[in-house]
Amino acid sequence: MKTKHLLCTSAAALFALSLPLIGGTFAQDRDRDRDRDHPRFEDHDRQVARGWYNEHHDRLPGGLRDRDRLPPELESRLQVGVVLDHDLRHRVRPVPAELLERLPPCPPHYRYVIIGGHICLIDEGYHVFDVIHFELNL
Repeated sequence: MKTKHLLCTSAAALFALSLPLIGGTFAQDRDRDRDRDHPRFEDHDRQVARGWYNEHHDRLPGGLRDRDRLPPELESRLQVGVVLDHDLRHRVRPVPAELLERLPPCPPHYRYVIIGGHICLIDEGYHVFDVIHFELNL
């Protein structure tokens, strides 16, 4: 009887000690699921976009030129997590094909767009999931 009690107690203690490890694994899985559910640019994507921007700085397409920059009141409204309002939707431009070839394909129901000097990842409902900001070149 003592042996059976000792085995049960040991098993319970071992289980209790392993819970933080199991919980950490579940938390990591949730983080991966959240990343998959909320796509964003990777560091490599940002480097590719900045490299393309620097290569084409003298002949940038509409939407990326200095004169296409957003005024401060619109710039402050272009943030991850917001839904683009009418003023920002009006400024959406397609990303040049040459840059699209360098970026990974968008997940279904998402697209890359240019808005006022920035490359954005948005969904069909105009929710902003990520933004690549380019510095002003004055």
